[in-house]
Amino acid sequence: MIGEWLKRFGVLAALLVLSSCYIPDKFKSELRLSRYGDYSLTFKGDLMWAPILDAYRKGRVTPENEAEKIENIHRDLVRDIAVRTAVSKGKGRFAVEYERTGRLGQVQLVSLLRRDARLLAMRSSENNAIVIHANSLKPSDAQTLAEMGLGMEGEFRITTDGNVVEHNATEVRPFGTARVYIWKIENALSPTPHLVMIRDNDPNRPLPPRASEAP
Repeated sequence: MIGEWLKRFGVLAALLVLSSCYIPDKFKSELRLSRYGDYSLTFKGDLMWAPILDAYRKGRVTPENEAEKIENIHRDLVRDIAVRTAVSKGKGRFAVEYERTGRLGQVQLVSLLRRDARLLAMRSSENNAIVIHANSLKPSDAQTLAEMGLGMEGEFRITTDGNVVEHNATEVRPFGTARVYIWKIENALSPTPHLVMIRDNDPNRPLPPRASEAP
């Protein structure tokens, strides 16, 4: 039984190292997005550094080097200035609070964590579309994660007064003149949050031209 568990754990670790860096769990995250592209993105919950699972399995994490490896993960997390706090809970798991605000340009990509370790991408394009899409595991990886009992549980919300033309939210609620789109993430096999909004032009704040188009 233990041998089979370790074998499956090894498969999981190898897959996750290739497909993702951080796995979210026990989290609540919200994106407040205006119809003009102003945004406020928050995350509060756990992030687990997937590659360290393989390191523990192979005995590369020892009492002598564990503190250093955990500190390396901490430094990696706080490279993103939007990470307000990152507190180790052991075994590569961190309690993280994240907050980022801004306004999307004409063509821009904003990520929850940096681009090479993003959990969520928010992309604007020249046709005024804004696409929000969460990173996903391959189905085979997600199935293995679920079978191992490693959690990926939480809730993600988008509150917006914009013109939403596509989404796969679990639930939609009215909120004054806006709507709240809610995704209940029960495990790694839950649908990946996805939403498309068409931005309105703000007559009082025209978007600056792209750098390549500036005179």
